[in-house]
Amino acid sequence: MNFLKKDKILNIFTICDLERFRDKTQVWIAFKKKRITSHILIFNDLIVNTHGSPESIKELMHKITLAEPLLVMEPSHLEDIERLYEPIEPTDKATEGKITTYHVMKLDLADFKPSIEHNVKRIVKEDLKEILDRFGEEWKNRLEAAIEQGMAYGAYENSKLTSVATVSEIVDEIALIRGVYTLPASRNRGLATSACSALIEELTAKKKTPILWVSKDNLPARKIYARLGFRPTRHNLLGFKGRRIIHL
Repeated sequence: MNFLKKDKILNIFTICDLERFRDKTQVWIAFKKKRITSHILIFNDLIVNTHGSPESIKELMHKITLAEPLLVMEPSHLEDIERLYEPIEPTDKATEGKITTYHVMKLDLADFKPSIEHNVKRIVKEDLKEILDRFGEEWKNRLEAAIEQGMAYGAYENSKLTSVATVSEIVDEIALIRGVYTLPASRNRGLATSACSALIEELTAKKKTPILWVSKDNLPARKIYARLGFRPTRHNLLGFKGRRIIHL
């Protein structure tokens, strides 16, 4: 855990999964001269994250035996992973092609410019029925997890919950914003900006630094986040659903 927390931004999922879902989480670690050089996270026999030196990742790849996992990796790992897994679809629907490129961004507090032009409120358990009715069961489950583990905000249009923004992963001062979603009929009206602004205001009041992943091809989202004050970090990641083509 000390090693992972040297880069909380990159390793936030591994840290949270180890702390909260130990029974669903495997972490394989490579060493060189008694120092950790890389690790692979396998979560719930579905999601695989790879981080660290490409040489070590190559050696760790035999620990992945899943037929069609969701893979997220540093760009330098792509060549070796594609020898084992064929990309069949991206991990973000806005992607052009079969591999999503994520920009990892962090809020620059000096540039934070909240814009709240709608009614907003923090989502609580009493709101889950409305979420189920309007957003469906998947989003109800996501919002329920965010309420329990972090926080969520919603923006309202005509007194109806229409857009949400959530934080489920918090490690010390770092908070990962995800689960930003607006019902299709109400998009391009600033609702997501309002929900995110309210969420960020509470996070910063609690001395948390918001981060997020955004697809390179999701230009509307990138514009929103840039206006709010998010700036690129040194991290970019790739993601795709892969089909195994070589059996070790």
